[in-house]
Amino acid sequence: MRTIQFGRAFRSALIVATLIFGGCGFKPAANPTGTGTGTGGTAAVDGGGTGSGGTGGSKPSTHPTSLNIDPSTATLTVTNANPTQTQQYTVTGMVNGQMQDLTSQVTFTATPNGVVTIDGNGLATTTGKSGGAITVTASLGGLSTTATLIVYYTFIGADPGATGIPDGAATIFTTTSNDSSRAPQLVYPNDGVLFPPNITGIEIHFTQGSSSNTLFEVTFAATYVTVNAFTRCTAFSGGVAPGCIYTPDPGLWAAVATGNAGQGPVQLTVRGTDDTGTSVGDSGSLQMRFARDNIDGALYYWTTSGKSAIMRWDFSGSTTLQAPQSYLTPTNTDGKTCVGCHALAPDGSALVASAGGQGDGRLLLWDIKNNKALMPFPLAMRSQFESWNAAGSQFVGMYGDTQNSTRGKAGAVNLTIFDGATGTMVTTINLAGARADHPDWSKSTDSPNTIVFTSADPTAPTTDQHPSTGAIDYVQYDGTAWGAPQTLVPSVLGKNRYYPAIGPDGDLVAYDESTCTAGTPAAGAAPDLSCDADTDATATIFLTTISSGGANPILLANANRPGIADNGTPALTDSFPKWSPFVSNLNEMDKLVWLTFSSTRQYGLRPPPASSMNSSEAKTGTLIWMVGVNLGVGNDDPSYTAFALPFQDITTSNHIAQWAKFFINPG
Repeated sequence: MRTIQFGRAFRSALIVATLIFGGCGFKPAANPTGTGTGTGGTAAVDGGGTGSGGTGGSKPSTHPTSLNIDPSTATLTVTNANPTQTQQYTVTGMVNGQMQDLTSQVTFTATPNGVVTIDGNGLATTTGKSGGAITVTASLGGLSTTATLIVYYTFIGADPGATGIPDGAATIFTTTSNDSSRAPQLVYPNDGVLFPPNITGIEIHFTQGSSSNTLFEVTFAATYVTVNAFTRCTAFSGGVAPGCIYTPDPGLWAAVATGNAGQGPVQLTVRGTDDTGTSVGDSGSLQMRFARDNIDGALYYWTTSGKSAIMRWDFSGSTTLQAPQSYLTPTNTDGKTCVGCHALAPDGSALVASAGGQGDGRLLLWDIKNNKALMPFPLAMRSQFESWNAAGSQFVGMYGDTQNSTRGKAGAVNLTIFDGATGTMVTTINLAGARADHPDWSKSTDSPNTIVFTSADPTAPTTDQHPSTGAIDYVQYDGTAWGAPQTLVPSVLGKNRYYPAIGPDGDLVAYDESTCTAGTPAAGAAPDLSCDADTDATATIFLTTISSGGANPILLANANRPGIADNGTPALTDSFPKWSPFVSNLNEMDKLVWLTFSSTRQYGLRPPPASSMNSSEAKTGTLIWMVGVNLGVGNDDPSYTAFALPFQDITTSNHIAQWAKFFINPG
């Protein structure tokens, strides 16, 4: 059993969170003193009453010293045919030593949103659109108290987007007998997939099962929400097999996602029959889960087939499936030079991109906030791969190519630090003869200032796009100077290790490994295309940590696992892993990070796009996939299975996804 020890910064953050939230208490403010006259007076609750006698004394407290909500637990059952149920809450509290009804004075909230509404008098009303475990909170005077409201929601009916569904569809599928000759097969999503609850446009792919099947029941069954949606087959015949592609109504998908966010698995099944219910065939089931927290941030990626552009997508601002924005094109350089490999400042305010590809390396430095070049294109210095620091004030790059040539060369390549506002060189990190490629700068401010990079074979005649026999090394800044390079994952003949990426905790490192067929290229020889770090079919994602010194790297077997349509092939070109900038919540106990990567794997029934690369190297293009990594897992594989980002143009080859915390529109 192998164990990954997650980073010091991440563990410290958990300890701080525990101290803050694990044992909070309420200390009422000291009561002000006042004077009064009269005898035998009773103070009003608001402290403003006056008595009819007595001298001096303390003014009574105006705030409760305790709160209690009733009922503490409750259950409601809702269907789409009977959408409205209510639950009344009462809040009492101790004020000046007396228990009082404070229901009309507290502030009520119910989370997550969208399942119930609650008014100022404590009446919770279901929306009839979803279910789940709801936390009802009542707050007053710095105190709060909570109750749990379980809402079970069931939807049975035609998908709102489907047409021509028989009125009695529900009665057609009442049989429990399975006619295997009619059984559809689920093809996508992949079994064991994890989704963020705010993802939209997820497709369900399945084979028809029988040509006589005309009506289908798609079931999402889980603890709190069950959806039985009836639909027709939207036929698809251009992929690996003929079948049906069903995109659930956004409201139904939101019901499943919201009601099961941070909860247990959702079982997905499909059943098929004809319009008279002659017999029913059942598919096997697959499991899917939803994280508790939404995914936020901006994603910028490079599309290369047919047109070259850097596209972008706003995760937090897109509630319906829309086309991504085409953001940077050759019109932003000199009108003809494409932009490709790119990097974003963590706050999303700036971007640097290499233009022209291999042998070029001219840089475009772009001001996203004002939507213009920070400096005239191109910058004075060249670079092929870049990454910004946590502050967004500098970026690191390197350049080992021969200008205007696709022929590789041997030799050492140092790292260069650039000023993020002007693009001028700040300093060079001397790597003592190593050849740097693919640098990635940590974005965490709670862990050591670290740059990881591919340490390629300096004796091999290769280009920056095609490094050979790579290792994963790193350097750290001690506040005064950059230290000597240290090896995280060593170089091994017959393997190539490359594309390292530091997680948002500053400790996790994902990287690629390919298996070679010819070892290290001889001087003057062509590179081994099976293992040159550029669309390698055997590219596979591994995970390690800086704090462990790279000990016992873990194969992300689930993330790399082929889908049904891949027919078991492990050669899926899982390359260029990049982390989302946030550590979020998987559930009440575990933390989660998201990882994107490029892959030639099958998108269910849909084939990957045509390749824009040299036909001798890549026969198919890549799409961008996303996978969750559970930080609560301390052994073996912490990944789930992956899903294709549904908003990307699947007719083009897309890769090199880069993240920023914020999606910034010019203004």
